[in-house]
Amino acid sequence: MNVKTQICGLALSRLGNRNSIADIDAPTTPEERVCALWYDICRQITLKKLMPNFALGRKIIAKLTTTPEFGYAYEYEYPTDCLKVLGIGEVQEKENNYAVEGRKILTDEDYEDGMELRYIKDETDVSKFSPEFIIALSCELSEKISLQITQDPEKLTAFNALKKSDSSEASALNGQENRPIRINTSKFKQARTIDNPRGYNKK
Repeated sequence: MNVKTQICGLALSRLGNRNSIADIDAPTTPEERVCALWYDICRQITLKKLMPNFALGRKIIAKLTTTPEFGYAYEYEYPTDCLKVLGIGEVQEKENNYAVEGRKILTDEDYEDGMELRYIKDETDVSKFSPEFIIALSCELSEKISLQITQDPEKLTAFNALKKSDSSEASALNGQENRPIRINTSKFKQARTIDNPRGYNKK
């Protein structure tokens, strides 16, 4: 499974459509056109929902020369390939003193060597997709193209239940690959956070 057309073929097969998909980058048939219309949107939605391991990214991002009008002291660039910010620094550090606004990341921290960002990448390389992600993506795509392909509202209702089941299974399989993170907290540290204005969510 290494081409987009095969994923679109899976989506059509869920609808009982036997027409093949040859090319969605230069579509010529009605099925190819509707798949081309929805494929990238569905791929990005599924990536954001499932946050699969193959799409995890880390990057040191630069501080911008501009600063926020108020509320925060600094702003950093938002990676062009970022779909969803997961956090700053290592997972166990739980750095949550930031906000995403527009295409910028705002914070009170001055990271001299750049901000260490964890995020979900806008992964387009189909060869990196896991089998469970492919199933979830094909289900998302099936739901979006169902009415245009079948003209049958009942199929759309059925897909809502099917998609929920596939997404839950994909999330469970994806989570099995990473060891759990143990977060150690103390009353002393929590008290310091409460007393520190930068610990509040400023949204």
